[in-house]
Amino acid sequence: MASQTAVPINTKPAAGQIVEHQGKTYETIREGQAYILIPPNTQNHVNPQAKAKNDESVQAQSVFYNPIQQFNRDLSVLAIKAFGEDWLQRRKAQSAKTRQRNQDKKARKEQKDGNSKKRKAEDAEATETNGDDAVKRRKSDDGTAVSAADEAQPAPPGEVPSAVNGADAQEAAAKLPQESAPGDGDEPGSRENASNERPNGHAATNGQPSKPTAPRFRILDALSATGLRALRYAKEIPFVTAVVANDMNPNAITSMKMNIEHNELTEKITPNLGDAIGHMYTVAYPPTHTHGPKHVSQKYDVIDLDPYGTAAPFIDAALQAINDGGLLCVTCTDSGVFASLGYCEKTFALYGGMPIKGSHMHEGGLRLIINSVASAAARHGMAIEPLLSLSIDFYARTFIRIRKSPADVKFLAGKTMLVYGCDNGCGAWHTNMIGRNTKQAAKNGTIWYKHTIAQAPGVDRLCEHCGSKTHIAGPMWGGPIHNAAFIHKVLDDLETADSKTYETKARVEGMLTTALDELSVNAEVTTYVGPDKREEGDEMVPKVPPEAIDSHPFFFIPSALSKVIHCVAPKDAAVRGALRGLGYIVTRSHCQPGSIKTDAPWSVIWRVMREWVRQKQPIKEGALRDTQAGWKIMNSAQAKHEIIAKDEPRSDDASPEIVTESQRQNDGAESSKKKVVFDEVLGKDTSTKKIVRYQQNPRENWGPMTKAKGSG
Repeated sequence: MASQTAVPINTKPAAGQIVEHQGKTYETIREGQAYILIPPNTQNHVNPQAKAKNDESVQAQSVFYNPIQQFNRDLSVLAIKAFGEDWLQRRKAQSAKTRQRNQDKKARKEQKDGNSKKRKAEDAEATETNGDDAVKRRKSDDGTAVSAADEAQPAPPGEVPSAVNGADAQEAAAKLPQESAPGDGDEPGSRENASNERPNGHAATNGQPSKPTAPRFRILDALSATGLRALRYAKEIPFVTAVVANDMNPNAITSMKMNIEHNELTEKITPNLGDAIGHMYTVAYPPTHTHGPKHVSQKYDVIDLDPYGTAAPFIDAALQAINDGGLLCVTCTDSGVFASLGYCEKTFALYGGMPIKGSHMHEGGLRLIINSVASAAARHGMAIEPLLSLSIDFYARTFIRIRKSPADVKFLAGKTMLVYGCDNGCGAWHTNMIGRNTKQAAKNGTIWYKHTIAQAPGVDRLCEHCGSKTHIAGPMWGGPIHNAAFIHKVLDDLETADSKTYETKARVEGMLTTALDELSVNAEVTTYVGPDKREEGDEMVPKVPPEAIDSHPFFFIPSALSKVIHCVAPKDAAVRGALRGLGYIVTRSHCQPGSIKTDAPWSVIWRVMREWVRQKQPIKEGALRDTQAGWKIMNSAQAKHEIIAKDEPRSDDASPEIVTESQRQNDGAESSKKKVVFDEVLGKDTSTKKIVRYQQNPRENWGPMTKAKGSG
């Protein structure tokens, strides 16, 4: 590096390049299609021993940059691009609909004017036929009776005299002196100039309509630091018209301006020094002196919140600064708060709910974050729709579509749930919505929903399986956390994505495929229609029905259940095969390796585990004490019934029978008639394509890193 010759900042960027600017030397880092400049030897990893060694060879960051989060940025670019294409299609359809409505309105007006002219011509012809003395009475525009003789009075100077037809009016107007009306010419307030200034209008040039301009697509990178996200959005998303990169750290703005200049994006990216919350509120409620007929809204179509820690303080301002139908991207790195019981009072203060304990705590944290956005949006009459929500490494990332829809807001209570978890016992849980959305049918067949409060929980304060105490978690989001069509769209775009630009492409594909599999346990999912099969009127990313709920929100891990009953853990494929043989849907969760997500109730899950002990791995005598949760599970009344009835003949259908929703209500009774078979072949995935579902540690000393020195 020392042997390289430093080049000026306006040189074409290249990875590893040494740039000299204003007497300082910088190293060029490439990510995607963007390049950023950082001082040489800047810390870009976590070194636990750095403080002890007092290593001066590594320079502390003045502006935060963590290369480990490239997966986050790759995913964000792909997600915003997929959302933007759907947004453009919707805007195009809306514009076409508006244009057609205006044309129909114009046609009706022309037809009405034509009928009026025809009546006037008939009146004039009747007047000429009956002579000047004959007076034909008719109604004027204001309803008073006038005669043809009154109409013949000379018009005041400077006005066009009334004419009986359009040709006479044009001839009379041509005889008037040509004078400029106030505001004509090059005045800023002229109608022609106003038309030219409309971003989506058809500007007139020499009397000919010009081509319509591309619709505005504005992105706010609210906490931009080096501006890397803003650079990638501007370079890699072709339809982006403007990106605002905001940060309250002056060092970040200096670095940002330098990177923008180095990437030649000064016309597309605007750096802004200020508090993110204040900036978003200013955009939502601009100063009164900016109001007027020429005011153009500065709200954003996409707002990306990627703070150091929680995004909770920024949510309300972001919701008000986003356009209707916009995308809110939220990152929270405080997993020690939203996915841990160590600071439950802090969790409730930030996210409005209590965290959940267990192996599924990260999905519970995701649902707490989504619910905090949903409740904040509901206060402003906005409904949310999570398009993609992921637990990644040490943080959570969710992409949420925001719509102005007071009608959909009414469904929020019926999609908000409390969770009663047996966190100190067997690990089972029970969910309970705090509201009910009941479908009703009117006499004419119209479907509508009745919104009421939910009944009290149907479970005891003690776990029905092991008798241990249960604890409350939530309120949290009880609806789907993904949109299947959106994930399909991102995966479809990923096939043609450049691996050099998106270096984490394999991991993105694996995690999104796993997230898509999670939705198989839900009855209501959206369908993606590819571009080759899409017809006019088909939505690229259709909306998830507002009444949709996730009846099976969490997962379990067989090794954790084996720990409860003190037995050797079964293979994941064996448990999946047993549940599928009983007729249940089984998949996995993106949150954790070895997870199983199913629509089977806990009574069936524990029956499978008891059969595993009986058929495959008997536990040692005395391994369980009568005070332990595992002893109560193995010696429950249901377990004794299974032992008594184990020799009764029963049909065993090896093919997985998928039961209907009505049949699932009698899960325990129906599944108990079938024999549990640990079929590993049935439990294996049918897909032959190898994908990276769960990322291993990318390198040593990786993690969230420390806050940049001098950052606000």
